Amino acid sequence: MFIGIDLSLTGTGVVYLNKDKDERKLIKSSPPKIKTPTTELERLMVIRNKITITKEAKLVAIEGIAFMSRNSTSTSQLSAINYMVREKLYNLGVPFVIVAPTSLKKFVTGKGNAGKDIVMLEAYKRWNVSITDNNICDAYGLAKIAEALTIKTKLIKPQEDVLKVLKVQI
Repeated sequence: MFIGIDLSLTGTGVVYLNKDKDERKLIKSSPPKIKTPTTELERLMVIRNKITITKEAKLVAIEGIAFMSRNSTSTSQLSAINYMVREKLYNLGVPFVIVAPTSLKKFVTGKGNAGKDIVMLEAYKRWNVSITDNNICDAYGLAKIAEALTIKTKLIKPQEDVLKVLKVQI
């Protein structure tokens, strides 16, 4: 099984690829009514705990953090949930890679600066999957990266370039 995780504070996408079958999960979350360090931490822990990981996972690909965000609170919370998920994987002994957002786009579309609508269209064209949520679509692309890092498949040049950079993490 290969897993792709697109972490978000409002809609985390998780895709589990098992042979030619996939399972898709969207974890929705709202900000706490009363924002305190404790309620914000609790929100992140709920998101982390809803991401199901088993030791059968061969490789997990997590989208890295886009540091261009103007909202420093969101960026710090995304960093926190990212490391909470990494710790969960580490404690389970499940290998993982961190994929930069531009690398994910390049793997799916051939270009590192594609918009969300183009990523969903290219995922449909490339893998014949109809996905209407961009978080799930990113998670699907991440799962396909994990699969391609593990199983030899036919790739286009931009995909090979992405994998070459990521292989040093394994």
